[in-house]
Amino acid sequence: MRSSDGGSERTLSAEAPPARDTVGLYNVLGVDQRATPVELKRAYRRLALQHHPDRNPGAAADGRDFVRIQYAYDVLSDERKRRIYDRYGEMGIQMAGRVGGELLDPQVSNMLSGFAFVSSLVALLFVMFFAFLAQRVDRKISWPYSVVFAPLWTVDLAVLIVVMWALLKRVLTGFSPSQANSDYASRDEDAAQSSSYATTEDDDHEGIVSDACDNTPINAAGDADTSTSASPSPFGPAPATDATPLLGGAGGSRRRHRRSRRHRQHPRLRTLRKFVETQLACLAKAAPIAYLLLLALFQVSIALKLDGHVGWSVWRVAAPWLAIEAIHGMLLTMQLLAAILKASEGAAAAAPTAGKLVAVALDTYWWFVIRVLQAVLIVLRLNHSISWHWVVVFAPSFLPGLRSIITLCLLRGQLRAMGDAEVAQNESAIVLASVIAFVIAASFVYSFVALLIWKLSLPSAVRLALVLIPVFIALSILCCLCTCLSCCLAYGMHAPLDDEREAETNSPGNNDNNETSMTFVPSSRRIE
Repeated sequence: MRSSDGGSERTLSAEAPPARDTVGLYNVLGVDQRATPVELKRAYRRLALQHHPDRNPGAAADGRDFVRIQYAYDVLSDERKRRIYDRYGEMGIQMAGRVGGELLDPQVSNMLSGFAFVSSLVALLFVMFFAFLAQRVDRKISWPYSVVFAPLWTVDLAVLIVVMWALLKRVLTGFSPSQANSDYASRDEDAAQSSSYATTEDDDHEGIVSDACDNTPINAAGDADTSTSASPSPFGPAPATDATPLLGGAGGSRRRHRRSRRHRQHPRLRTLRKFVETQLACLAKAAPIAYLLLLALFQVSIALKLDGHVGWSVWRVAAPWLAIEAIHGMLLTMQLLAAILKASEGAAAAAPTAGKLVAVALDTYWWFVIRVLQAVLIVLRLNHSISWHWVVVFAPSFLPGLRSIITLCLLRGQLRAMGDAEVAQNESAIVLASVIAFVIAASFVYSFVALLIWKLSLPSAVRLALVLIPVFIALSILCCLCTCLSCCLAYGMHAPLDDEREAETNSPGNNDNNETSMTFVPSSRRIE
């Protein structure tokens, strides 16, 4: 194609988009698609020596063959890139580095597809349960509540099987020889570290002399800072002076001396922190199974109470739920205690103050306290221990919405005080998205709460099916979204079929000489 400006011709070689060829890179290395990493490495070394421009003067001047061999090995030697290439070809490799490219990984897409499919089934079972419950409470059917709760028990059984399988797999892999050796090594390392902390003043003098030229950065705990990604602390970052490199040998010696002295002064805090962290890890591993068993027991207690098989009080029926909250409260307390002990072992300037402790405690316990308070008020009202109106009983459920509104307003005020317009605009988009998400979620949650209060205040005047309309809408939307996502991930990103590959390979744009000439028209001759 030619331009009419001065008879000059300017062309641009543009390659056509790569086809979804999933065997081309294997052919470059001369291996099969089922080749092992060892075979790939052996073929790469042989071809690299053969086509390297420095070792082979007869190779192409631009080293195009060597670059292609290097690219093929870089893709096929990486497990993730190889999975993507085996399904989508080089087009998938190019798209993997963009936003959302992680979904091109077959392992990730298959996992998300399975999760979305299971979530759609769970949402469908919840729809069945609430439909059965509405019909039973409105006396449209006379089924026992043990049948009405059958969809919930199906979900509980499936989740329990998955959790037990994951726990059994973790236990079986935990007794492997490599894991045992690593455990013993970590114990020996802890013992050696404890003995080093128990050194005397004479040993400190030797450490001072040996650290005369120590320029290693030291963190807030007094240890050598070998990595930049430290775990965040709920009490804020350490002072800047403790995180700067030491420029002189005397500073390093003083810092090492203070560290050894501090660990001698707080051996009990360190021992207590390790004990708390060990118990916290054990409790966190056992908590999911305990939650599932107590939740199933709570559902069975409700069914037995409603069917009239037991004469338990409401407190006894709600005991499993309160036990779940008690376990969660223990986890929160142990996490907070471990964080406090870890911060107390640091320098005096990094120790948490009373204000920080109160702020962290409020941020840790606010949602837990609201849940417990709401459960206790509902149990007291159902047990006729109090005669408050149901609006007052459900007042704690409105506090999270009020907190979210206050947080969004504060964020909006901070954005207005920003001097950088571009950053403020980006943050404003995030705040706007948060406001939209909050409005949608609050409309479903608080409409259900309002209808439930209406039902409990006038039991015979309101049908439960009307109260559960927001629940049905939310679950139906969730079921549809999960089903569509599962189908898109399972079938929308499938590998090309054989006839599709053949059609793409034989297309006119995929021949060897796929160079097209594009004309650049001067701006003075363009038609606007």
